[in-house]
Amino acid sequence: MKSFTSYYLGYIVPASTLLPIVAGLMYYKRINKPLHTLLIYLIIAFIINVIGSVMAGNHINNLPLLHFYTIFELLAVMFYYKHAFGHGKITSWIYAAMIAFPLLCVLNFTFLQSLHEFNTYTRPLGALIIILFSGLYLAVQPNLSNQQLVTRSGRMVAGGFLIYFCSSLFQFIFSNVVSHIATRTIKDVIWNLHATFVLVMYLFFFAAILNERNKR
Repeated sequence: MKSFTSYYLGYIVPASTLLPIVAGLMYYKRINKPLHTLLIYLIIAFIINVIGSVMAGNHINNLPLLHFYTIFELLAVMFYYKHAFGHGKITSWIYAAMIAFPLLCVLNFTFLQSLHEFNTYTRPLGALIIILFSGLYLAVQPNLSNQQLVTRSGRMVAGGFLIYFCSSLFQFIFSNVVSHIATRTIKDVIWNLHATFVLVMYLFFFAAILNERNKR
């Protein structure tokens, strides 16, 4: 008999991705370009999460998938912020992150960390980059010149990213340690908390899409 943790991690939280996905598809013509980009990210993330859950359910090591998902995640979020910030000096930093980070990930799983263990070097780095750009977006004060870029829905998305990646940062760093020395109970608590923050992030995205729908 499967435990609550198995259902929560394997079905409930991955399925919660469908909330912003369905809303985004329903109101596609009424949401802005950054949210279109976010929608593509969520659809691909959902597919990858389903594959990861199936692999875990069949006792197949899905950590190699995590290494490549880390690359996809950073690229997708940076692509979102490229549209969210619009054209400006920050675009060059976004492009720099999109080029440098995948290279670092490849170097990491080629020379430093096996594809079959947690990528505790690159996953926290990717989280820090996303935290940085999310914080920068929230720091921009909306005015007449940028009110089309700094939106309430954009702030909701940035808030969702910050809640998830800030809360998960230390878990990303110490995943290998926890997997080797922590008891099953502690692991369940940690992964349930992690999944809850993922769920909260998706709810923020869902709220952002509904907010943008109501504006138009």
